Amino acid sequence: MSKENWDDLRVVLAASRTGNFGEAARLLSVNESTVVRRIAQVEERLAARLFDRVKGKLTLTDAGLEIASLAERIEIEVQSSTRTISGADVRVAGTVRVTSVPILTNRILIPALPNLLGQHPDLNVELVAEARSLSLTKREADIAIRLARPRDEVSVVARKLGDLPYGVYLREGAAEDTLRWVTYDDRMNDLPQAEWMAKTIGLGQGSAGQVMVNDAEALLACVQEGLGKTLLPVAVGESIGGLVRATQFPCDLTREIWLLVHPDLRKLNRVRTVIDWAAATVNALASRHAAGC
Repeated sequence: MSKENWDDLRVVLAASRTGNFGEAARLLSVNESTVVRRIAQVEERLAARLFDRVKGKLTLTDAGLEIASLAERIEIEVQSSTRTISGADVRVAGTVRVTSVPILTNRILIPALPNLLGQHPDLNVELVAEARSLSLTKREADIAIRLARPRDEVSVVARKLGDLPYGVYLREGAAEDTLRWVTYDDRMNDLPQAEWMAKTIGLGQGSAGQVMVNDAEALLACVQEGLGKTLLPVAVGESIGGLVRATQFPCDLTREIWLLVHPDLRKLNRVRTVIDWAAATVNALASRHAAGC
């Protein structure tokens, strides 16, 4: 480990963040062959493989994760020293990978992106919209924004950003009392939204419809097509033209929005900038939709 210099470590770090040698080369402004050669040299010195290829994407091995973590700590120290010497923060540049569920990514984060990127033209944001919880410990993402307090990754730093109230929505002009529900399928029964709709239907307040889905974006699309009414985040329902809030179905469901970040990354300028942007985005959301039901 002591023989590794910063130039080699930053190549490993770039490859781990981009997931392929070509993107790492572009990030570092070098040839792809240089990236491949330097990583091979590090692997030879350590007698350990740093990357595996999974579905065409580079993923860190245990040895690679150790090296990447070391590189991130050094990067933070270098940035801190630069700020101390210059008396000012360095520019915000590089890529930050953010993961969240599709409905939050598409309807809340993306609309707020132009402001962030306009302020920081050298910043790149990679959005991973998946229902699956990507692992920050394994560097599958730098930041995660989730709809629950984290339970499975105790080594990450968690911060509650705010609350997300829900309401019942349907297409404008539809009869809410006779319109059927569009619900989640059985695989999603553990979701609080699915439980709320199942309980509401069980109390005789409407009937299940002919369409069941596994994703909130699909729920939204069904409502837009007039296939039924459903439960949506108020911030989403109020922002989509052609939808109206149901008046006959009071809802008391609110979910928490949490931001997770790996402790080795949170002091990086670009990561800190994205964290602040995400917090401001959710705060603005809360001020517009203080009460969901």
